[in-house]
Amino acid sequence: MRLLIIGDLYGQIGAASQIAKSRGAKVMHVADIESGMNALRDGKGADLVMIEVREDIEKLVTLLMRERFNLPVIACGISSDKDAAVKAIKSGAKEYLPLPPDEELIAAVLEAITEENQSMIYASAAMAKVVAMADQIAPSDASVLITGESGTGKEVIARHIHKKI
Repeated sequence: MRLLIIGDLYGQIGAASQIAKSRGAKVMHVADIESGMNALRDGKGADLVMIEVREDIEKLVTLLMRERFNLPVIACGISSDKDAAVKAIKSGAKEYLPLPPDEELIAAVLEAITEENQSMIYASAAMAKVVAMADQIAPSDASVLITGESGTGKEVIARHIHKKI
């Protein structure tokens, strides 16, 4: 699990990062949406984005969709700010996590997102051939080298092969 945190999470960035890291996540922190998008464009990758509710969540979700980054967005804010939580969900956030972070709650969200992101979606005939080949070689003991441009789904195919073993 690769976690991208945008904003300072009301000063709770250290606690949230430590909780995520203790659950096996690789954490990258950036100050704002533009820095987060630049990190994604540079191929640093993420499976989940946590963003504080003071940031423009609608802008982030729009940019992610426009550039075809299929990432769930989790908004974080101080627990008593119900209006911000509602606005975040309406702006496209998948969940809202109250701060300060609760270890079990963050663990549950990370686990749910990991399970949800395991499905592979494709429509092209070329990708169907790749998946068929992956299904064919998965049961063997052969080593597999997966190559391709950044963002083409090498990691997705690798997970698919490992799930089929």
